[in-house]
Amino acid sequence: MDDRNAPATKGDIADSEDRVMERLRDIETKLLNAFYGYAKSNDKRVLETEGNEAVLRSRLATLETRLTDVEHRLNMPPQQ
Repeated sequence: MDDRNAPATKGDIADSEDRVMERLRDIETKLLNAFYGYAKSNDKRVLETEGNEAVLRSRLATLETRLTDVEHRLNMPPQQ
């Protein structure tokens, strides 16, 4: 049976440090995986938003061109 009041040896301390370091590495790995998953999904959202913006800009440019053509026709006197 372990005597919890017995003095710790250097080996006990080294074992304890090894367990703590292993636990910290496990936590670090879990955190990095969580951040990677977030970054990956966020990249998808950003790419989708940029694609939607490009389509919207294209449609707006088409409308501006058509409006300019209509304005040009209205401002030009008819030729005889």
